[in-house]
Formats: sequence, C-alpha cells, structure tokens
Amino acid sequence: MELLALAFIGLILYLFVRYTVKVVSWISGRRYRAYRVLAQRYRGRYESRGMSDPPTVSFFYNGTTVRVGLAPPIPNQPPQPRTRVVLRFAKGLPFRFDLAPVSRPAPPQTPRGTRPVRTNDTDFDRYFYAHANDADMARDFLSLPCRHAIGHLTRLGPPGGMLISINPERMLVQVDRNLGVYPDALSAVVKEALVIHDALITGVTHKLAEGVEVFEAADDASEETGPPLCKVCGVLIEEGTRMRCKKCKAPHHIDCWEFIGACSIFGCNCKEGVVERV
Repeated sequence: MELLALAFIGLILYLFVRYTVKVVSWISGRRYRAYRVLAQRYRGRYESRGMSDPPTVSFFYNGTTVRVGLAPPIPNQPPQPRTRVVLRFAKGLPFRFDLAPVSRPAPPQTPRGTRPVRTNDTDFDRYFYAHANDADMARDFLSLPCRHAIGHLTRLGPPGGMLISINPERMLVQVDRNLGVYPDALSAVVKEALVIHDALITGVTHKLAEGVEVFEAADDASEETGPPLCKVCGVLIEEGTRMRCKKCKAPHHIDCWEFIGACSIFGCNCKEGVVERV
C-alpha cells in the first residue's frame, strides 16, 4: 500500500513538473516571439537568458557578426529599456564616429581624435550632431540611403532616443525603447542597422581606394587618460565594478562584457576578464 502511495505521489510530482515546464516554455515563447521571428528571418541563433532577462539573437551578415538584444542597465542610473544592435567587423576599420539627435544629452566624452561633421543636408544637420575622425569618409558614409535609415530609426524610439557609435572594432545602433515586444519594430531596427552597415562599408571602401590604411591593431587601452569608457557601449564607467580584458586590458561594463561574450577589441577576442573596482 505504501509503495502505491509513493508511486502515486511520484506520478503527481512528475506531471506537475512537466506541466510547469510546458507553461513556462509557452509563456517565454509568446513573450519573446519577436526574437524568435528575428532569429528565423536571419537564420540566426536564439540565445535564452532565463525567465527574467530577455534573450539575444546573433547571426552573420556579409562577414560581420550581428548581435541583437536589450542593453544592460547603466549603473547608478534609472532603468530605461534600450534595444541594441552591435555589429562586430571581420576586419578593423580606420573610422571613429558618433551620431545622435541634437535633443539627446551630449556624451561625457567625444570619440578621441574626432571633430564635428556637416553633410550639407540642411535638415539632417539641423536635427543630428555627428563627430568623426575623417570628415570626408563620414560624408561618403552618410549617403542618402544611410540618412533615410537613420531617420527611420528616430521614429522607432522616443524623441532623442537613438544613437550610433562606430569604432574600428564595431558599430553600435541603439534605440531607447524595448522593441522586443513588437516583432515588426525589432525587425525594422535590424533592417535599418544593416542599411547603415552597408553604407559604412561602401564609404570606407571608397576612401581605402584613395590610399587610406586600415588599422591592423587597436590602440593599447593602457594609453587612455581620464575616466574609462566602456569599449562596447561607449558610456563612462562610473564608480563600482568593471571588467578588464586579461589580454589587452580594455575596460568594459560587466554586463556589456557578458552581452558580447568576449573582449570587444578587434584582434583580441579574449574571453577571460578580470573584475576590478573603479
């Protein structure tokens, strides 16, 4: 009799666990449907991060590694959902560039060695500020299709809620809204990011044909002065903890390091980091 009771209890527990797993899977599938649709569209990899954290999607596009997800929260700042597309280049580019609407608060530091860029498109120059290390390359990059894609990005987020940041290792496109709850919106931000990526490669290729050399290695992170900037998001690393690459010593926010899965510096790709207090 006792064996039958134990068997019955075991069966109940088994059915409960199995039913719970199905319910959780169903809830997660519906909640993150936009990411699953995106992974299917680009034949990418859907990476679950548990019930509390949204997933990420990664795929390859013309040799570039693309990763899509919500940006990690910034320490000591109010939580704000930010959809982020990070495109890591297969080969380093001799280009640094930042762009955002003029209504967005200016970053604490502009990219090193850059200056303001004007496109001679009056409406565009009135609405956006841009800095680049090569003004001619930036103007080649900011072609009409690229400017249209940037304009479309602004309509996906709140006023002033977008930015584009480019360094030799990666391009970051960010919209300050959780687009993962809208399949069409998430697909749209990725589509526009790829248009901007193609314009960037075309513009850089045009300048390379004129004899501009590509960076073969990133700057030594130890040469930087002033407050450290995260190499993924470009945001100042405030007091607290950070992740420093064990190989090249480049600083990252811990969450940004985990988002990328390795050092973001081109040619490094080290997956071992050291947690430090700032």
